[in-house]
Amino acid sequence: MSYLLGIDIGGTSAKLALIEEDGKIVHLEIQKVTSNAKAAVNSLTTALRKQYNLKDIGAVGITSSSKELIPKEFKWTEYGSSLAIASGLLHNHPDAKTIIQIGGQSSFVLSLKDGLKKPWKISSNSLCAAGTGRFLEQQAYRLGVSMDDFASLALQCQGNPPRIAARCSVFAKSDLIHLQQKGVPVAAMLYALCESIARMVVSLHKGSFEEPVYFIGGVAANNAMVKALNEAFSARNGHKVEIIVPENYCFMGALGSALLSKGHSSLVDLIPDSDSIQHHFELPKLPVIAVPEGKRSLRIKEECVGYLGVDIGSTSTKAVILDGSVSSIFPLPILPNRWKILIMRQCGYLTMLPPSHKIIPLGDASILIIKGGLLLWK
Repeated sequence: MSYLLGIDIGGTSAKLALIEEDGKIVHLEIQKVTSNAKAAVNSLTTALRKQYNLKDIGAVGITSSSKELIPKEFKWTEYGSSLAIASGLLHNHPDAKTIIQIGGQSSFVLSLKDGLKKPWKISSNSLCAAGTGRFLEQQAYRLGVSMDDFASLALQCQGNPPRIAARCSVFAKSDLIHLQQKGVPVAAMLYALCESIARMVVSLHKGSFEEPVYFIGGVAANNAMVKALNEAFSARNGHKVEIIVPENYCFMGALGSALLSKGHSSLVDLIPDSDSIQHHFELPKLPVIAVPEGKRSLRIKEECVGYLGVDIGSTSTKAVILDGSVSSIFPLPILPNRWKILIMRQCGYLTMLPPSHKIIPLGDASILIIKGGLLLWK
């Protein structure tokens, strides 16, 4: 039996699809791109070789931005991502008119006219990381939320979520920091991120969207993102729109590449190291810098008047306590940003504690009483 192999190398992961010549799916595999794309492809090939004879693969199609990755003698056929994605989706969903793709580092809208028989239109936000899966991961990390919990938490949002900038990841990050400092619930901020991406996607296309609309890419696994897109597309079209997430939504580029490779002949093997020339400079090792023991040994041993200073940055919150004479410093541990709401609600950037607000020692931990609220740290 002869198989067709398709490989889609994205910004954060590489996908593999092995199909029969009639398009029946035989095997699907995904691998994170960590060190480089070549290592990810070799990992996929190695795993495939354990289950199938690579000589049974007649042709290979690939979609990737790394055009020099595959040796020419392998004769792997390269295809653009939009063509590969459209081909993969239309094979099982010939009624598709609009395709939304949101991956790790890219997002675009593909408008089709009579399948691939007529020229298609692609609109993308290629100049900024906003509107991608990586952006969602970064902001979720800042909020102390795993991607496994992202959707369920975001769907708990009640009422109207705040507005976060959609076009620029830098502005979006600034908006998120401001919302954190105001103490906005995490669920509202997470769904606001989904809405910001949905607005960005809608802005890529003028006028109403032709239906049905399909949503593919890794972000399609996020149900909160699907809900936000439903609302945004419904508002643009003037009626309720139901976004469709197809089966194997992560593998459309790989499936399309495999289908398009039919009729070609390719060699399937591991990519040799000699075909990837790397130049690098070895830097000297960083010197070991000792941390002064004096600050570490500082402990609050009795009730005192304290002056608290807080520096709230974009990734961490730093705090120190000065005594009444301002002669010694008691440094607090650097707190992750999900804690900084507790500080900001009470004291802002700098608060001088009056005598009525005490610092009470409690074993290895201390309780700081600020305006009736308790902040506990170790």
